[in-house]
Amino acid sequence: MRRLAVLLALLVGFVIPPRAEARLAQPFAYRYEQVWSATVRLLRVDLRLPISDRDSEIGFILFDWIEGRRATPGSVELLRTEVDGHEQIRVTVQIAAMPTYVERMLLDRLQRKLLEDYGEPLRPPTRRTTSRQPVSGDRPVEAGASGGESSAPRNETAR
Repeated sequence: MRRLAVLLALLVGFVIPPRAEARLAQPFAYRYEQVWSATVRLLRVDLRLPISDRDSEIGFILFDWIEGRRATPGSVELLRTEVDGHEQIRVTVQIAAMPTYVERMLLDRLQRKLLEDYGEPLRPPTRRTTSRQPVSGDRPVEAGASGGESSAPRNETAR
């Protein structure tokens, strides 16, 4: 009898998958207001999910993930971060009873929505540590040059 109970417990352990609890995060190089409004529109308008609570100042949204007749609570957190002196928004999605691919799908859809609505994020300007050195064929243009000559460098090898 004891062997049957152990065998049944092992069988149930392999047949019933464990409860999935995941949490995914991704940084975005858009302004906070853009990420906030795109996230709310994605959840409420595009996916038609009920939002139970939200606070833009603190940066959280509580919603219900609807799958069939089952509603699973989920959350989105927006956190301002700074990377190399430039602001980024770190978005964390958590839906406790769903597999990770659902959260990944939400982050991918948010990235696509931001790109469609606002275009490419602004890239931080690159810092130049060295100044451009003149190339050997470059000649400085003198002020007041006349005579109809072009100020563009000439190719002297082709005669």
